[in-house]
Amino acid sequence: MIKARWFYTYKGTFKGLLFVIAMLIIAAQVWYTQSIVKQLREDQREIVEMSASMYSFVAESDSTADYNMLLDKVIKRINIPVILTTPDGEPQAHEIKGISETILPFLPETVEKLKNIMAAMDKENPPIPIMYESMVLNYLHYSDSEMIRLLNWLPFIEISMVGLFILLGFIGFNSIRKSEQRFIWVGIAKETAHQLGTPISSLIGWIEMLKESEQPDKTVEIIKEMDSDTSRLTKVAQRFSQIGADSELANHDIVLVLKEVAQYFRKRLPQLDKSVTIHEEYPEEASCQINRDLFEWAIENLIKNGLDAIENGPGKITIKFQKQSNGRWYTVDISDTGKGMTKQQQKQIFKPGFTTKMRGWGLGLNLSKRIIEDYHKGRLLLKSTKLNEGTTMRIMLKRST
Repeated sequence: MIKARWFYTYKGTFKGLLFVIAMLIIAAQVWYTQSIVKQLREDQREIVEMSASMYSFVAESDSTADYNMLLDKVIKRINIPVILTTPDGEPQAHEIKGISETILPFLPETVEKLKNIMAAMDKENPPIPIMYESMVLNYLHYSDSEMIRLLNWLPFIEISMVGLFILLGFIGFNSIRKSEQRFIWVGIAKETAHQLGTPISSLIGWIEMLKESEQPDKTVEIIKEMDSDTSRLTKVAQRFSQIGADSELANHDIVLVLKEVAQYFRKRLPQLDKSVTIHEEYPEEASCQINRDLFEWAIENLIKNGLDAIENGPGKITIKFQKQSNGRWYTVDISDTGKGMTKQQQKQIFKPGFTTKMRGWGLGLNLSKRIIEDYHKGRLLLKSTKLNEGTTMRIMLKRST
């Protein structure tokens, strides 16, 4: 419980750490994408510079046919937005999507569009001159290819998608968490009512018997039973008060505790209208560090589950205590001759809310597991089960040193 409190105290720090890690991952992704974009831009400029060199070579050859071939094969095939201009900036050729006019002379509106595009291109990349000896013949203006533009947006698209999934996940998990909290609170309220209901009903019955009783001996017996039920109410209150608090363990004779729980159920079996016997196997007494109130609660939950599993006909609950051969562990096996469980049910028995009963809240086994494992540092596990034959649950506790 101290660890749980520590976690909740510093949960804001954990959230901050997770946020920092997420930001580092996003930053690394953006850096990696931008490094690819930078390399592609360098490659793209080399292609355009190579095209300019080819123009210079053709210009030196003074071949109009070669010049026209280069215009058609290079400018229109390099898949980079390019505009070829004169030294004074007049468009001569282009490869711009959305402008279909490609033959000189261009219409005035086409020239204006191309010049506007050139201005934007020159902000991204300086134009490349096409030289003839020491004279500038033309300029090549270019901008990023479609692939580079898409890569520039890729990190932001990915971040938006991740953010959307995180938001949806947060909303979903928050809704589930609130639903589970409501369910657990309702379940605890029902469990409280159930725990208090039995002794309160008994007390009401004893009071009625007292009103009708005129025999002193019988009155003493009734008072004794009322005292037992009052003690039971006190025990229920103590159990709930210890949930969420640091557990105080003390040495107890675990065999004596098991006997008392068995006797408690044995007295109340006639009220259940079931022909069930409780068999006990205690080869020796043993001292163990336990929280008696909580440990009894866990044992009671396991026995109640066993009784609920015995639906028809006579049945038997077996409580078996033994020491493991390695001498380090005590085990308590609680077996029933009930309906058993399917493989699917076996995977879910410790989940809050899982129950096979028509009227149940599915908190018993989960609560018992928390009591044994969180408070007593032991183990609660499903030892065996078989359909229509029964189930055995095992508690493992470390021996006192």
